[in-house]
Amino acid sequence: MIIGKHKLKLTIIATLFCTVMVVAGCGKNPENTNESETNLQLQVSQTESKAEPQTESELQTVASESEIPKEPVITTITISAVGDVTLGIDWKSSYENSFIEMFDLKGASYFLQNVRDIFEDDDFTIVNLEGTLTTSEDRMEKSWNHKGDPEYIEVLSCSSVEAVTLGNNHIMDYGEQGITDTIETVNNAGISFGMSNEYGNYLGMYETKGIKIGFVSVNEHYEEEKCYDYLKEGYEKLREQGAQLMIACTHWGGDKTHEPEELQLAMGKQCIDWGYDVVLGCHPHVLQGIEIYKGKYIVHSMGNFCYGGNKNPPEKDSMIWRQTFIFMDGELSEQSDAYVIPCSLSSVQDRNDYCPIVLEGEEADSLFTRLNVFCKDFNTYVDNEGRIHSK
Repeated sequence: MIIGKHKLKLTIIATLFCTVMVVAGCGKNPENTNESETNLQLQVSQTESKAEPQTESELQTVASESEIPKEPVITTITISAVGDVTLGIDWKSSYENSFIEMFDLKGASYFLQNVRDIFEDDDFTIVNLEGTLTTSEDRMEKSWNHKGDPEYIEVLSCSSVEAVTLGNNHIMDYGEQGITDTIETVNNAGISFGMSNEYGNYLGMYETKGIKIGFVSVNEHYEEEKCYDYLKEGYEKLREQGAQLMIACTHWGGDKTHEPEELQLAMGKQCIDWGYDVVLGCHPHVLQGIEIYKGKYIVHSMGNFCYGGNKNPPEKDSMIWRQTFIFMDGELSEQSDAYVIPCSLSSVQDRNDYCPIVLEGEEADSLFTRLNVFCKDFNTYVDNEGRIHSK
């Protein structure tokens, strides 16, 4: 555009110059010569003055456009989380009606078939992998030891599970080989994992839609005091690595109790104080209440989910924690939407078929009624759509 204007200007000047020369060559009166020169100067001046405002106008337009504020880039991240998942059996369990028998009969795709569409619809699914995936026979002396064949990882990999937590009281059930085999199996399946304990400090990270999700997984049962260090240091390191959403995954509390322990209450709040965006608890094997602290959620226990550790647990209530986080230009907004999807760990009531199902109608309402009893001490309640409110 600028080059074109200069050419136009030169063309006008050249034309006028030729005109003057022609007039001069035709014997025009000297009186008229001065007038022609004056007219020439005036025309050139007018041409130049006309060109400059156009350039300034364009510059002003460009400047004006650059001053227009850009619309923020909004990114939504939806996560799904569930509690204890045991891909295998307890060492004392028999083959009949076990997780292993169901795997042999129906294959990997059977177990999460009723919830797969939920996991596929989100951006990030995380579960607590309660046990080992190993061929090791080096069993630790304890009451309950969970083990499954490494091929059982397909249950998760074929159902859109992106991450597992390994910071629990069963990861060491089959010694160091059991830990090594489990980590290798999960890693080879392309699933992110986190585990912070005496056997290793692995900080979980998963990226989707340009957003980095960081998570720290700890086991309070064996390393109560160290858990604070793991959670604090893990938070700081993951933030340094660019994590934009932070999840504390805590394996804590009493076994088969709906009432959180004092330690849970203190640790959960401390995680929020450090800056975690949500706290996801498991281990009690039953549901516990949901707390809102400084506008953020502490889910004290999500119960069992796809659980091969017991052929027929007396309580089959379970849940999927579903939460959406909104980011603006990569920064987490205060806005978030969370709710509970009511589930049973089995699609039948008389036993555990290891195939979780979403509850509907009266069964869903009944679960919410029970969950609200556990939420009462936190002054929260769950409505009939699963959304959490403060009283």
